[in-house]
Amino acid sequence: MANLTAPQINFRYLQNIDSFTDQQLSDHGYYRGFPCPHGHTIRDNSYNWCYECVKRIKSNICGFDINYLHAHYKHRYGDLWRKVNITFPEDCWEIKTPSGKAPGRICLPSYRSHYSKQRVENVNIHKAIYQCAWGDVGSLTVTRLCSNPKCGNPLHMISSWNRGKPPQKVTPLDIEFKAEKLMLYARSINTQKDISHIINNEYKNTITHPLEAKDPPSYDEG
Repeated sequence: MANLTAPQINFRYLQNIDSFTDQQLSDHGYYRGFPCPHGHTIRDNSYNWCYECVKRIKSNICGFDINYLHAHYKHRYGDLWRKVNITFPEDCWEIKTPSGKAPGRICLPSYRSHYSKQRVENVNIHKAIYQCAWGDVGSLTVTRLCSNPKCGNPLHMISSWNRGKPPQKVTPLDIEFKAEKLMLYARSINTQKDISHIINNEYKNTITHPLEAKDPPSYDEG
């Protein structure tokens, strides 16, 4: 299992951050960069983590619907999740690899795609899974709580932003492409209509681990 070295980082909460100018974002240590798997673009200047994703992680939300992932990631993640044997939430989900080898890296976009000529790069497969189910943590490290190098269960993975016990299951967990959802997503892109309320409704059923404190996430006010 990889070692997790947690740098000294703070989450700077800013009300109505989407309306900020680029200069205002820069004044608070943020910038608009390459979209994360969930379509957010505001990132931290130092470690490139996604602002909205970190809000999710700190709220102990773990889940995704592949139909609503950003177009740059959608089909790549479709290929990845077909290699993961999804079983019970508490179990290790084995990643199927050729000849039974330990999983390596996969080609995915990253925050570097904002300034690099290469649209994709080799990303650690465990980090790729974490960023799909939890959120995009930029250049920060993702590690596993279990010692199984073939485990693809995002509930067994943490970054510097996880606050404690994970939820009891990944909710939602939809890895099947569905025509009606894909059309809804496409229409929202074409009409620039925000469908975040539809996506967020799917997160309402997330079940917190019974040992997890019910205190709200602690933010550093910006």
